[in-house]
Amino acid sequence: MDLKKKLLVALSIIFVQVNLAQSGYRVVEGKSVGIWPHNDRFKSLENIRELKQKWGFNYFLLAAIYSEKEKEMAVAAGFDADHIAFQIYMPDVNSPQIYFKEKLEKLGKIWGYYFDEPISREHSYKDFLNLLAVMSDNGLYPYSKLIISELDEKKALKVSPFVDDVTYSGYGNHEKLGLDQAESWSTWKNFVGSKFGMPWISADADSNEYRTLFKAAKDLGFNFVWLYALEPIEENREVSDSNYEKFCDAAVEYGFMKKEK
Repeated sequence: MDLKKKLLVALSIIFVQVNLAQSGYRVVEGKSVGIWPHNDRFKSLENIRELKQKWGFNYFLLAAIYSEKEKEMAVAAGFDADHIAFQIYMPDVNSPQIYFKEKLEKLGKIWGYYFDEPISREHSYKDFLNLLAVMSDNGLYPYSKLIISELDEKKALKVSPFVDDVTYSGYGNHEKLGLDQAESWSTWKNFVGSKFGMPWISADADSNEYRTLFKAAKDLGFNFVWLYALEPIEENREVSDSNYEKFCDAAVEYGFMKKEK
């Protein structure tokens, strides 16, 4: 192959690579769209990279079962530490505490820590103070955000003084097509105040309600939305690409994402 042909081939490869890198969905400036991924995503780096490059998510949540290995996979896929959250499972703080501290040390400084339903799971204020002490001892608090979810806005209000952000981890009745969930978000915002935001949308439970929920997020002035894509939790049961596409198209329609071709 002569030099001219080699150059043409090289340029063609570069052109294809650039177009692939730029195709897909992207979060617009001033907005954030995070994902709690299905466990199958950790089967390969490419599976995680697709969430960033194709579907456009810019925040990534690691479940409590994972640690620094999976964090490094997410970083390699394009989610830097300032865009990664880690789920706190409170019993780890109390028993065994050494294991939890070691995990925090290995994870290092990240964007935030997410704690599911502390009041509903009957944890005390002492548990919270212990958690903050552990995080502070590791240089993670107040460097990292502390985010909690709850199922009841009154419970959430009790914990809100200790945290940076509060969100709602419940989902609506299918028959109401997301209208009840949107109403809950409005109630929570009025009750909890400015700390309430970044609501959860379920890839499984809310798949037919994406447009309703993104409209509600826009109307309520939210700049951050999470997609809960962990369920159905069984292996090889992750939702389809058409589900992700429907989610992202709704995000585009209501100003959270744009589509690049």
